Amino acid sequence: MEKATRNRLALLVLAVGLVSSAIGYRLYQLQILKGDDFRQLAHGQQRRTMEISATRGAILDRNGRELAVSVETQSLFVHPWRVEDPRAAAKKLARVLKVSDKTLLKKLRSDKPFVYLKRFLDAEAERAIREAGLPIGDAHAFGFLPESKRFYPGGELAVHVVGFATIDGAGVEGIEKQFDYELQGDPTTYLVQVDARDGKTRQLIRAPEKEPQDVVLSIDMVLQHIVERELDRAMRRTGARAASAIVMDPSTGYLLALANRPAADLRRYGQATDEERSNRAVVHLYEPGSTFKVVSLAAALENGAVRTDQVFYCHEGRMDLGNRRIRDTSPHGTLSVRDIIVRSSNIGMVQILDRVESQTFRDMIVSFGFASKTGIELPGEREGTLQPVSRWSDFSHDSLAFGQEIGVTVLQMTSALAVIAGDGVLSPPRVVLGIRDSSGLRRYPPAPTRRVITPRTARMLSSMMERVVTHGTGKRAAVAGYRVAGKSGTAQKALPGGGYSDSSYMASFGGFAPVDAPRLVAMVVLDSPRGHWQHGGQVAAPVFGRIVSDALRYLRVPQTVDPIPSPQPPVATGDRRALLEDGTGPGRVPDLRGLSLREATSVLAAQGYHARVKGSGIVVAQHPAAGQELAPGGTCTLRLADPPPRAAVAVRSASARGSFR
Repeated sequence: MEKATRNRLALLVLAVGLVSSAIGYRLYQLQILKGDDFRQLAHGQQRRTMEISATRGAILDRNGRELAVSVETQSLFVHPWRVEDPRAAAKKLARVLKVSDKTLLKKLRSDKPFVYLKRFLDAEAERAIREAGLPIGDAHAFGFLPESKRFYPGGELAVHVVGFATIDGAGVEGIEKQFDYELQGDPTTYLVQVDARDGKTRQLIRAPEKEPQDVVLSIDMVLQHIVERELDRAMRRTGARAASAIVMDPSTGYLLALANRPAADLRRYGQATDEERSNRAVVHLYEPGSTFKVVSLAAALENGAVRTDQVFYCHEGRMDLGNRRIRDTSPHGTLSVRDIIVRSSNIGMVQILDRVESQTFRDMIVSFGFASKTGIELPGEREGTLQPVSRWSDFSHDSLAFGQEIGVTVLQMTSALAVIAGDGVLSPPRVVLGIRDSSGLRRYPPAPTRRVITPRTARMLSSMMERVVTHGTGKRAAVAGYRVAGKSGTAQKALPGGGYSDSSYMASFGGFAPVDAPRLVAMVVLDSPRGHWQHGGQVAAPVFGRIVSDALRYLRVPQTVDPIPSPQPPVATGDRRALLEDGTGPGRVPDLRGLSLREATSVLAAQGYHARVKGSGIVVAQHPAAGQELAPGGTCTLRLADPPPRAAVAVRSASARGSFR
């Protein structure tokens, strides 16, 4: 019995010894052999750094109106290893996030410690998630993380100037890209420590050294709306493939508006095509045609090659130069230099430029700013194309006289017209006024100016361009109450294999007003208008006229001549949407009666006004009344009521008619 007890005791001692040895060896492994590895692993689980991105700076128009802002939203994340019932959680979230159960289930079963389920939730979705009964909080599976989301209040307004920032706040187009460094502040870095009960403490490691800054543009949001409204109308009425327009202050070079069509909606930028994203006015090259004749004539006048009253025989609209025939759109006999511009005679312009040496001509073209970048603060600008004289063909000199064999941008052509409006001085185009931070606005110094032509030459060109509007191809650009100068252009589009199209044109019109003291320069270019009218004086001049008319009224520029009947055709009174687009001009409240709340507030916002709403339904009354003056940033009170059934049908019908014009 004693022997059996001793044996059992020996076995017990041996077992305890073996277990103790195993435990000791395991402890030796964990603490000595692999101690450093486990300490590093524990350190990684207990402590980690976290960066919180700075709120991106805003992009503002010249009056402080917001074109791009960052708003704080909540993003939903999950720690998959903490989710007790992934399938049930996926079903709850699928209804709120509008994502399939399978997609969510895959994320909830991920082996990653942290997974985003949905970034940048709107307030309604956030509230629905909080009410779904999911475990949310620091010690739970789900949580919300505050993040900054880029928001573009104007939608597609000024899209090609403002640009776009990605979901992670990186600028990829426009000012967002060009001023990405200024707009993006430094992140704030924290050390996060987690204890055994999953409690967290946060310690600041590095505060941001650079705060985000706002970029203040020279763009005026109201003028931008006017330009985009007229481009949209022109696209519908002419069937053009694309269009561009610019409004500039000739005394400073600051752009007041720049727009292109087609255009992307910044709120759905990821779905836009390359053509919708392209800033055509800055990156697209085209042959300017007859609008370029003012530059050609400047070379002749500046060098004393001709006088304005000198006459040339224009061969009744056809002239042969070797094996090439030059044509005018209508036959002319003898024309003075002044009338060659007014009638836009190619033949007359060729004969004028025969008196100017090729190198002198090219030097003048370059002096106007062609064949080089303007330096505008927008990405992707093209410098244009202009061959050196050594590579000119026998016809290059003559072709350049009326705007062929040169590639220009709409921005360059606008800047060239601004030279004439600016008494012969070039003020390089700019679109940024300055940078604003907590200390205030730091304005950029103006770009250096330089003289291109003498004031005398500029005034002679202005006088001839005014006659283009009063007596020539630009009559449709006339603006009641103001002296307007301009020049039309109708350029055949160059074919890829050489030569020019007989059916596709670049129709353009550019000019300035008032002639005696120019406040603005405007340029309109329509790519491939369709229909019976395709010439610049027919399709682009009316667009120019409407833009300049509304812009001068908005800027409160005093009228310089007695009002004359407007040459613009009236809008059909049965088209409610067309009447709305005409509005009552900037600075005056449009007629909003009969519109839905969404339509009315959209129109007010586009013109820089705020809305105060009473009731529901459609707009039945407003204050101020339609046509009354209201300063930008003012508030219009809308009274809404439910329409009777017949009236409701009438409103929907009118809206539908406008949608398919």
